[in-house]
Amino acid sequence: MRAGPVLAVGAAAITVVALAGCSDSGDSSSSSNGTKTVKVEMTNDGCKATPDKVDAGPVTFAITNTNAAAVSEVELIKDNRILAERENIAPGMASVSFSQKLDGGSYQLYCPGATNEKTTFTVSGQAAEATGSVADQLKQASSEYKQYVVTQVNSLADYTQTLVTAVDQNNLAAAKDAYPKARPYYERIEPVAGAFCTDGSTDCSDKASVSLDFAVDARPDAVGPGDKWAGFHVLEKQIYQANNLDNMKAVADELLKNVQQLKSVVNEPKFGFAPADIVNGAGDLLDEVSTTKLTGEEEAYSHIDILDMQANIEGSEQAFAVVKPALNEIDPQLTGTITAAFAKVDSLIDSFRDASQPGGFKVFTSVSDQDKKNMAEAIVAVKDPLAQAGGKIAAAS
Repeated sequence: MRAGPVLAVGAAAITVVALAGCSDSGDSSSSSNGTKTVKVEMTNDGCKATPDKVDAGPVTFAITNTNAAAVSEVELIKDNRILAERENIAPGMASVSFSQKLDGGSYQLYCPGATNEKTTFTVSGQAAEATGSVADQLKQASSEYKQYVVTQVNSLADYTQTLVTAVDQNNLAAAKDAYPKARPYYERIEPVAGAFCTDGSTDCSDKASVSLDFAVDARPDAVGPGDKWAGFHVLEKQIYQANNLDNMKAVADELLKNVQQLKSVVNEPKFGFAPADIVNGAGDLLDEVSTTKLTGEEEAYSHIDILDMQANIEGSEQAFAVVKPALNEIDPQLTGTITAAFAKVDSLIDSFRDASQPGGFKVFTSVSDQDKKNMAEAIVAVKDPLAQAGGKIAAAS
């Protein structure tokens, strides 16, 4: 949720890239599935890639922040477009990664806040086009996932309209009913909104526009000096803390406008996903659970964080489901590990259900520290193998 540049537009389709955490996979040699690993060391001086030159094909960037307090994010950029990114990487945090299939050219690793923010990274040659049954299954997965995203965003627009109508009519009870009904549709596909700007473009670097994710879903602590706070959480604060809808009509109308912009771009025929992006996005949704839901930051006023958490997990699981047939051919053992790990997470989420509460889950303030710890451990158990899957899918696509 930031105001900077967003994700990449491919030659044939808009490819939405989101990232998954994993353990450091070792040195920069090619793995058994043909994926090359590049170590990225985050420092206050800049980000160092080892090696800084690789041949075209699937590449996994294993990222470590040892003690860089000024740097918390790594982006892979080409021609001012973010191809992949990983945020909220705190010093001492376990190594995280993203995978991407890269063609030859000059790229940059961008680490905002470092003394030298951009480091050149070079790829030589041309990535081979995948063929065979697995490649066909992955193409089908891309098509299925696009339809899932379109369905969620279309529903998001409908439920947001209901919320906006309640605000426009100054009907607080209706707004309290509508707010938790709209939120899951956004949380299931949140990384997609980061791929676009409020003007519908895919490059917000000139600051004339901001990311749709920032405009729709920015938390108050994510808003910097000079940034405008807008979107769902402005309404949330007014509805649940102020307990009125004073001066919220313009906020609600702007939210609806931005949600409709998101609906417009995902319904474009050229909008789509590369297979590895689907798996990376599944990991990014789980990162949302770890970094903002389990801390209670996301829904600081309504405390419906578990509802959002369940939606993040559901969206991640749906992304995994569409690539599961192909991944099962590539690595059935890994597929089984991820399936079992998701089942554990689903069981924990179900333990929080409470039909008497808005959204159908316990308010987050009633969740014990032990329950949070159990969920955090279960999320890690999914994220790590998902990150491995991202590299395997990139190699096979």
